[in-house]
This record gives sequence, structure tokens and C-alpha cells, in this order.
Amino acid sequence: MIFTNQLFAQKAVIIGRILDQDKYPVDMVSVACKETQQGTISNSLGRYEIEVPANIPITLVHSRIGFEETTVNLTLSEGERLKLEVSMRQTAHNIDEVMVIDERFRHSTTQYINPKLLKQMPSLSNPTMSIIKSLPGVSTNNELSSQYSVRGGNYDENLIYVNGIEIYKPFLVRSGQQEGMNFVNSDMIENLSFSSGGFEAKFGDKMSSVLDIEYRKPSETKARAEIGLLGGSALFEGTALKNSFSHISSVRLKQTKLLLKGLETQGNYDPLFFDFQTLLTYNFNEYLELSFLGYVSDNRYRFKPTYRETTLGMVNDAKRFTAYFDGQEIDRFFTTQGALSLRYNPSEGNDWKLSLSSFYSSESETFDIQGQYWLNEIDAQLGSTTLGDSIGSLAVGTYLDHARNYLEAVVSTATLAHKYRIENHVIQWGLSGRYDDISDKISEWMMLDSAGYSIPYYGFNDTLVELYETRKFSNSSNSYRMGAFIQDTWKFDFNSVDMFITAGLRYHYWSFNKESLFSPRGSIAVKPNWEKDWLFRLSTGLYYQPPFYKECIMPNGDLNREIKSQKSAQIVAAADYNFTLWNRRFKLVLEQYYKHLTDLIPYHVDNVRIIYDGRNHSNGYAYGFDFKLTGEFVKGVDSWLSLSLMKTEEDLTDDIYIRQINGVYDTTYPGFIPRPTDQRFTANLFFQDYWPGNPSIKVHLNAVFNTGLPIGIPDAPRHFSKYRYPGYKRIDMGISKEILRHNDSKRIMKYIESIWIGLDVFNIFDLQNTISYTWITDVRNRQHAIPNYLTGRLFNLKINATF
Repeated sequence: MIFTNQLFAQKAVIIGRILDQDKYPVDMVSVACKETQQGTISNSLGRYEIEVPANIPITLVHSRIGFEETTVNLTLSEGERLKLEVSMRQTAHNIDEVMVIDERFRHSTTQYINPKLLKQMPSLSNPTMSIIKSLPGVSTNNELSSQYSVRGGNYDENLIYVNGIEIYKPFLVRSGQQEGMNFVNSDMIENLSFSSGGFEAKFGDKMSSVLDIEYRKPSETKARAEIGLLGGSALFEGTALKNSFSHISSVRLKQTKLLLKGLETQGNYDPLFFDFQTLLTYNFNEYLELSFLGYVSDNRYRFKPTYRETTLGMVNDAKRFTAYFDGQEIDRFFTTQGALSLRYNPSEGNDWKLSLSSFYSSESETFDIQGQYWLNEIDAQLGSTTLGDSIGSLAVGTYLDHARNYLEAVVSTATLAHKYRIENHVIQWGLSGRYDDISDKISEWMMLDSAGYSIPYYGFNDTLVELYETRKFSNSSNSYRMGAFIQDTWKFDFNSVDMFITAGLRYHYWSFNKESLFSPRGSIAVKPNWEKDWLFRLSTGLYYQPPFYKECIMPNGDLNREIKSQKSAQIVAAADYNFTLWNRRFKLVLEQYYKHLTDLIPYHVDNVRIIYDGRNHSNGYAYGFDFKLTGEFVKGVDSWLSLSLMKTEEDLTDDIYIRQINGVYDTTYPGFIPRPTDQRFTANLFFQDYWPGNPSIKVHLNAVFNTGLPIGIPDAPRHFSKYRYPGYKRIDMGISKEILRHNDSKRIMKYIESIWIGLDVFNIFDLQNTISYTWITDVRNRQHAIPNYLTGRLFNLKINATF
């Protein structure tokens, strides 16, 4: 016994990483040494550290539900620290897309998303964003854009992190056609999680959501290429210097000419979107790591419109809008972002990270487009000899749309973060500093002429020509921000009930308006010791969103230096239930939330561009209910159905109007009115299937239905916005087939891991969705709304190969 104890007193350390057969990390793996019965659990990156006896043979056992048990036999020297990579295979009844429930995320408001789902996801913008848009509480009405709204918030209220670095987007983009590619590269993702509200203090200062992404750090050399009718991509990853150095780089090219030709406005579309990303990592030793994340994007959009014809109205009130165009639009959005991070991990559960990052954007939007239009009544009488012909003119006119908009922005950030695990506590804190330098020059106007009169028409002065719309200003601003946070996550057992408590506090200061803010946040999760697997969660907090830049610009173009942060007091209650049905796994998540909103900055939306009022003169609320059912509707693959009910309104504090009734003036206060994001109901279905007996043939279906957003007549007060867009409805489908798989016995397949061919069918039923309206005014100032439709049915053939 004494001799055995002496042997076990001689120690060595194994620093392990666990990957599945597709080289994705596997978390929640139980790792145990047979000889000592001591063990640990792998983290979200598949990493673990375990102390084992030295100078004797040992057996290390790796086990997890859904994977085959894997053992490794080793003999280590005293004091040795061995890096070990272990590959685990999923059990036979599971195929690639199976998502094993991740208990690490269950107690928080963050939900884990399996990155394998991105491989064959049919998407016109970005596979990652398409997955996010299918989640409960998330809504969209534009397949050309990667933007999304969460629980009544707008596009600017969503945080995106990649490897802990906050990601920024261009400022001037006004339409999905211009947008190009999103920063997030789906091929590089290793871990993906999303929170739609009530998130922790460690995440930044925005009010709606957090998308947290971790890029892959490769362990072997691999390459991947894809080409299709809408563009292509290439990726290369590998290691060097005895695995001390790793790299992963990707280049993407997107050409949407084929897609945009399906829009109603015909012409010469010439968009070209390009980006390059790289993640370089060097490990000095097992404690110290240096990494660089780099990104360059050049999105160019050229368009020469020629002709448009749109039929609208009902059968008994049919109209046709016809327009001929001259001129062109030339836009360019050039952005770069780089981040250098130094990570120090002296022991398990003790992690330091210092990051320096900088974002640069140079943007230009220029166009001069003249349109000559006719709005005619058409004969819709069945059997008429003039069926479909024009029988009367409602409006004839010309408009000239002009813009010379330029912007440059530099955002530089430094952060220091520390994460420390002690017993049942995980304590995290961080400091940050940021410098913003932004300048712009905006000049845009529209002249509208109808029947020989400039609109708006003032009959008392025929010499006065007014522009229909105009925005002209130039601003420059530089400021700095300081921030800090601290939070503690505590796990404990209370009378056989698992309890998780997270409490934290954020601080933010902005030199532009001299505003200091404290944001307390907290959550509690309870997992009763019941036969059925339920978990209940309650989270709350004060969420402040300091203005960035666009929010500060008032209608006259001046910067409002008295502007304050928008504020949201949130409470989210959730129930989470794991169950088995038909011998298959299912998960039900129900969430109910309420947001009390103050110091809001009202805005209106032009396609995907948000134009703010530049003043805090609104208070509001948002409340709703989210439902998500995930499970194996088809055995072996996960699908989900999500439903959301939501209402958000605001009360503009200075929104009044006076009217005269029987000689008496009456002042009316409209009170609460729908916010621009008031999408009352959304439904999303993400469904996967495969050919029975042949899982190499896969089908992915993505269906969405959203009710319409509020809309009003241009230049009318907000409280007159009593109309709504038609509902947004769309079904996309992707079919893929693996045509080649690695086979060492065939010479041609020596360097090829797999080859897939896929066919995406977008908008299968060719449904019409309206993104905006062109408003036509006749000389009598009557308004006619001409719908601008999104894309129709489109086919995309693509092929990808992994080497």
C-alpha cells in the first residue's frame, strides 16, 4: 500500500482536446483516469486538463452520451505535461446534424447552436444569419439582408462578437442589394451561441441580443472550396512548428447579378462583394497564446436602371405603374478590422485575455437617377376587348433622385478580461477603453414633378420650387468610452435542487455627452429534482444603449451633444423541458418577457437604413411570448419550430396635434403608437430530412411567416401610421448529395475527403413580399403607394469539396 501511494504521488499533467470525426470540439465529455478514479469535464472548446500518476501505465477514458467511448493508454514521466488530441465518433444511430443537449448553456439565457447546421443551410445572405432569423423572438422581412430584429428592437441593438471582439458594420447601407457579405464567416465557426434578451453583464452595452461566435483553431491541414451560381469561397487551415502555430484563412466572393435580375426594376446590375478573413494563433507554451484576427471587405454595387412595370390593386380596381429610367448608382463600402489578443492561462480555471482591436470603414453612396412614370387604371373586366389595357391616367410625372454621401470611421478598442473558477464560483471581470473618430458628408435630395408641377406644390407662388425630400449636412466627431464589468456565476445544491445564480454589474462612460451609467444584471435558474427534466429560469436587469453615431444626428443635420443613452428594464421568465417522444429526444423552451423602455430615440426605417430623430423624446414598452420545440421529428436529425407573439409601442412626449371642431380648438395627445418594429406574430420552421437508408442525401427546409410592420404616408406624423405591410412569407429548400467520400484504396481520392453537390430553391412558391413603397403624388396631392417587391423564385446550383 505504501509503495502504491508513492507511485501515485509522482504526478504528470495531460492537456487534452477532444474533437469529433468532423474536427468540431466536443464539450461535456467525462474524462477519467482508471487508476485513480479522478476525472474532469471538457469545456466548450473540447479542452480539459487532468493530473495523472507518472511512471506507470494509465488508461484515460473519454465518455459522453451520443458518442462511442474512447480510451487512451499512456505512460508519462514525472513532471511531464503532455498535449493530447482525442477523436470521438458519434454513435451509429446519430448522423452529423444531431445536437446533443448542452447542459452548460441551459441555466443561462444563451442558447447553443450546432455549427454543423450551417453546412447545407439554404441562404441568400449568410447561413449563420439565416439560422439566427429562424429562432424565437427574432424577425426579419428581407432575405437580401443579414439584419434582424429581436423582441421589438431595431437592427442597431444587436451585439456580435467573434473570438471576444465586438464586430461593427457599415453605416450608410440603405438596402439589402448594397449590403454585400456579413462579417461572420460560417465556414470558420467552431462555437455559436445566441441570447435574445436578459443576457449577462459580461456582454456589452446594447438592449436586444448577443451573438457570440468562436472561430476554429485547427489541429490538422485541411482545405475547402465551394462554387455556385451566386459566388464561391475557399478556405485553408493547418498547423506548423510542431503544432505551436495554427492558421485558418478564408476568401469569399459573392455575385448577385442573377438574383437581382428577378426584381421588378430592370437594368444592368453589377454588384461584386469580396472579403478575406484569417485567424493566426501561436502558442509559446501551454500557458501563453497570441492570436491575430484579420478581416478585409470590399463591397461594390453598380446599377443602371432602365425600366419597371408593376401591377397593383384589386380585380375591380387594378392599376399599372410604368417607369423608364436614366442615370446610375455607384456605391462602395470598404471595411477592415484587426484584433491582436494575448491569452494567459496559468492554471485550469484561471484565464487572462488582453485584446487590442481597430475597425476602419470608408463608405461612399452616389447616384443620380431620373425616372419618368405613369400610373394608369387598367381594364380588368373579363371578356372585354381591352382587357389589360390602360383606360385612364391617374398620375404622370418625373422624379430625380440624387445622393453624394461619404463617411469614414475609425473605432479602436482595448480590453482586459479575467475569468477565474474557485470551487462552485466562476468570477469574471473586465476593463475596456474605446476611441471613435467618425466624419461624414451627406447630400441627398429628391425632386418630384407631377403633371408639370413640382411636389409639394404651393399654388400661391408658382416661382417657388421645393424639393420633395432633402438631407444635407457634414459632421465630424471623436470621443472616447470607458467600460468595466464584474460578474459571478454560482452553482450549488439546495435540498437536492440544482441552483444557478449569476449576478453582475456593468459601467460605461462616454466623453461625448459626459454620461456615466451603471447596469446591474442577474439571473437565477432552478432545476428541481423531479422525474421529468424541467428547468426554470428568471433573469432581469437594466440595459443601456449609449448612442453610437447615427443616433446623434438630428433632422437638421446637427449633432445632439445632450443626447442620452436609451434604457431598457427587462425581465425574462423561462421554462425548459427535455423529454423523449417516440424514443426520440425533444426539447421545449417557453419564454415570456417584458421591457420597460425610456429615453428612446424615435426613428423610421428606409429598407434597411435607420434614420433617427436625434433626440430622446419617447418612452415605450415591449412584451411577448416565445415558443420553441426542438427535436428529432425525423430520427437522427434535429429540426425546430419557433413561434413568437410580440407587441411594442412608444409614446412620443411632444407628439400632439390641434384640430378645430365647431370653432373650438381641441388638443389631442395620440398616446402610445406602434414602433416601426412592431411585428405581432412570427413563425419559423427549420426542418431536416434525409433519404431513408442513405443519409448522404439531405434536405433542409426553412419556412418563415411574419405579420406586417407598421407603415404610414411619407412626411405624415407618426400617429397617422395606421397601415401595415402585407405579411412576409417564404419557403426555401436545399437538397444536397455527397458524391465522393475519402477512400485510401483509390488513388484519385487520396487527397479528397468529400465532395458534395447541392441545389437550393429559394422562395419555392414564388410568393411576393413587399419591402417598401414608392409613393406617387398627383397634382391634387393624392398619394398612391406602389409596392417594391423582393426576390421571386430562384435556383442556385453549388458544389463544394473538402481536401
